[in-house]
This record gives sequence, C-alpha cells and structure tokens, in this order.
Amino acid sequence: MCCGARAWRRVTLVAGFLLLGLAAQAQEQPQYEVAGFRDARFGMTEAEVRAAVKKSFAVKDADIKTSANPTEGTALLIVRVDSLDPGPGPATITYIFGNKSKKLIQVNVVWGEDAPSNSSDANAIIGAGTRLERYFQGFSWRKDTTRVGIPVGENTVVLFAGEDEKKGAVRLVVDGIKYQMNREGSQTTSPDPKGAPKLVINYIGDRENPDIAKIEPGKF
Repeated sequence: MCCGARAWRRVTLVAGFLLLGLAAQAQEQPQYEVAGFRDARFGMTEAEVRAAVKKSFAVKDADIKTSANPTEGTALLIVRVDSLDPGPGPATITYIFGNKSKKLIQVNVVWGEDAPSNSSDANAIIGAGTRLERYFQGFSWRKDTTRVGIPVGENTVVLFAGEDEKKGAVRLVVDGIKYQMNREGSQTTSPDPKGAPKLVINYIGDRENPDIAKIEPGKF
C-alpha cells in the first residue's frame, strides 16, 4: 500500500492450515476511515445506535441485549444475527459505549462463538478471514501501521491490523486455528487448537485514548 509498511503476508488456506509468509503491497489505494460499523457511527448515543442497529439488521428492540464491562466501566449493546457475509453462520455484534461520554467508542464483530470445533468450520472461518483481509488491504492506511499475518498465540493470528489517518483502528483476528508459517526458509506448525475457530473484527474509534475507566495518578 502507498501508506503502509512492508507487512507480514500471505494468508492462504491449504489443507486446513494458514500459511504465513511475506509479500509486497499495492499502490494508489483509497484511504480507509474507521468511523463505526454499518449505520452505527462513533459518537452516537445508545438510542441512536439502537435505531442504527434496527436499520442495519432488521431486528427488534427485544433482540438487542444490554450488558456491561465492570473492568473498563463501559456499557454494551449486543445483537446476534443469523448470518453476516462473509463469515459463516451467525455473528455477534457488540457495541461499546464510553465510560465518561456514554457514546459509541468501539464495535466488535464475532463469528464462530457457537460453532463446534472441526476442520470444515475452520476452513470456512479462514476463508472468510482471508476475504476480509484482502478487503482491508484494498485501502491505504496511516504510514507504517499495517500488519498482516502476525501470530500472537499458539492458535491465534492477526490477519490484518491498520490505523487510519485520524484516531481509528481496525484489527482482524482469527483464533482457534492451526497454522504453518514460512519465514526465511524455515517452516513451523502450531499445535492443534483446543477450542472452536473464531473470527473477530475490532473497529476502534480512538486507539490512543479509549474512553474507559482509569485510576487517576496519585489516588493510591
């Protein structure tokens, strides 16, 4: 990309594995701005997000659940949809509202939370993740911030991470998969996963200063 560093690449599904290597990036792509997800935009109130969710996914108020994160002091709206392309099967979308602002600061989209652990589900999850990674790679991002195909655990890979020119960030993660990584002529294989495969997108409104509960300096 014109605005990204040389990044880890290529994520390809081969016989149920992720194969990770290196590749060059394209040029002259449109900029991506992380502003929210579908009709829900960062800075919206809970009432505005509810209306946006009903418009985006044709759900009713009863389908939208509420919760809270006591550690971060944030409020959550959670909706489950039967299908959300390109991911396989149902998806859960969580809208996170700031500790002080009470407005939308992050959206998480998750596929595979209820799926059994088997190779066919892993293949479908990896296939969807690869499509999404290619989609995000089709845009330009803030210089030297894109990362692709970075293992962060025995069965977890960041398929894509990028920061826009403002405050936003996107992270696409696949978990519960077995992968092979080729780097500088050597190949390693991760252990068999213990849980079901999952695909997660995080849309983050303010990557530097998230509106979460913090203990002020000097309090303790």
